[in-house]
Amino acid sequence: MKDNNRVTSMLFCSPPLLNREAEVLAEIEVQRTQLRHRLVEPRRWLGSLRRLSLARAIQGSNSIEGYDAALDDAAAVAMGEEPLDVGEETRLALQGYRDAMTYVLQLAAEADFQYDKRLFKSLHFMMTGHRLDTRPGLWRIGDIYVRRGETGEVVYEGAEVDHLPGLMEALALTLNQDDGSGPVVRAGMAHLNLVMVHPFKDGNGRMARCLQSLV
Repeated sequence: MKDNNRVTSMLFCSPPLLNREAEVLAEIEVQRTQLRHRLVEPRRWLGSLRRLSLARAIQGSNSIEGYDAALDDAAAVAMGEEPLDVGEETRLALQGYRDAMTYVLQLAAEADFQYDKRLFKSLHFMMTGHRLDTRPGLWRIGDIYVRRGETGEVVYEGAEVDHLPGLMEALALTLNQDDGSGPVVRAGMAHLNLVMVHPFKDGNGRMARCLQSLV
């Protein structure tokens, strides 16, 4: 039990909110409630606005990790069409992210949805399944470092391999509990915790952004 508590304590918790921050979040929640009542949301990325939103999400999230594509090509992928001006690996990366985001939309409609380690692995496999060398859907088996591009200096080291299962189980547990901070803060903390753990060999940034969207 002590070991489990120690691993769980390695995750970041939602910080106390200042009064103004709480006011802004309350305003956001009012807008969300009003929009939810006015819109009948399909669980696919349909309609020009939804396609454009998904295209921008696909383009932005993947470009951060080196998969560059024009917005038109990302939009083509969002609609299930072939992009015109991207390489094969980029196309597969874009399609994987599209599939993961579409799955996230489906999950958001499940009344009894629960986070667990299998969900994290499944989303990762959808995104990176075209690169078997990155261990899609599996925890990494070695240390991982984030280096400064200009100098190669190590600026961050991911969690120890032995701690990965416990940390990701703890992350799922915290996401299944409502800490009262609201969805915007909880989503940001989910993103932060997944990136800081860095559980996968590759694709951690995309995973964190997808998880944030789900939360």
